[in-house]
Amino acid sequence: MSVLDEVRERSLFDPQNKRLVMYLGVGAVGMVINQAITIGLPRFGIAPVLAGLIARIVSTLSNYVMNDSVTWRGRGAAGFGQWCWRGVKYVATRLVGIAIGTAGLFVFYEIFGIPLFWANLLSMALGLLWGFGASEKWVWSTEDSSWSFDTVKQYFGEDKRE
Repeated sequence: MSVLDEVRERSLFDPQNKRLVMYLGVGAVGMVINQAITIGLPRFGIAPVLAGLIARIVSTLSNYVMNDSVTWRGRGAAGFGQWCWRGVKYVATRLVGIAIGTAGLFVFYEIFGIPLFWANLLSMALGLLWGFGASEKWVWSTEDSSWSFDTVKQYFGEDKRE
């Protein structure tokens, strides 16, 4: 491998690196949404950890729409059913991320006493690598998967209506 090939592999010319940068951009928008809800809801009497959980759910759904439209645009089959199936897979992977983030928020805020703004940022960072890896390898995978939308439809008999 030449030096130029190695530089190209490690640069933004590599499709996976481009997706990572776009994923981080979408994540930044999601962080703003998350922070606004996490910091804003306690002003209306909602417990900070519950506000953080609500914020994670809202930002997860908005991030899915943005990631499907921007980060992994063109990957995955077209059609509303396929879009919904990717959404189900995305939400499934993010449930793990939400659990990690909520537990992190509890530890950072309630146990370590870190101010809510910083505790929430730290807790969001915990799921970053998990989220990108799960999206890249499963949600928007271009390879055939044993859990494809068509396989699930066949399993439940959707393709054999009488």
